[in-house]
Amino acid sequence: MSTIWAAVTRFFGPSQNDQFAKLVKELAEIGVACASHFKKTSGRDLDAIIAFEHKADRVVDEIHELLDNSFILRFDVADAMQLSDELDNVIDGMRKVATHLDIYKGQIKELRPDVLELITLGEQMNIQVRDMAAMLSEPRLDLVRVRELANVVDEGESKADKIVAKAERQLVAEYSPAGANRLEFLAWEKLYNLLEQITDDANHCGKLILSLARKES
Repeated sequence: MSTIWAAVTRFFGPSQNDQFAKLVKELAEIGVACASHFKKTSGRDLDAIIAFEHKADRVVDEIHELLDNSFILRFDVADAMQLSDELDNVIDGMRKVATHLDIYKGQIKELRPDVLELITLGEQMNIQVRDMAAMLSEPRLDLVRVRELANVVDEGESKADKIVAKAERQLVAEYSPAGANRLEFLAWEKLYNLLEQITDDANHCGKLILSLARKES
């Protein structure tokens, strides 16, 4: 596949593919910057997170326009479109968490240690996905390197699943007694689920890039 692609590149030129790789990396960089600010502010700066989301949306629009108007691309258009949308989903997920924290600030006053652990884990996974996205600019994806990072991202999601499962058991025990604040229980439960979804979406990104690498091998 890479030999065929090299010949196509020589004939048609690499500009559209280079632009796609550049935009995907830019989108992933926005995800890292958003995750870093998200961690720094414990998800409490909704306006800033929305600004990151809008910035990402503009890049996604550029990617969609590029894919819609490209004559020939190195990667399958549907795969490329899905990757850009999944990267955007990660950032959308942080906006959903920030919105949730803003709505339920009366019930969620101080974040629990495992919530902070999930936020840190999300930031780490965003960095790993960014590093994978940066490989798209290489002449050929290195399957071994991509698989190694994809495995690390997958392990992060598995860790997040365990954290959330443990937290949900603790919530049930804590809020089961009569007279417990049910609204507070719902606020915490949804928060954990939203944070878990961020790690799920990041893992989807890793799996998509791994799939691209396998198709090139």
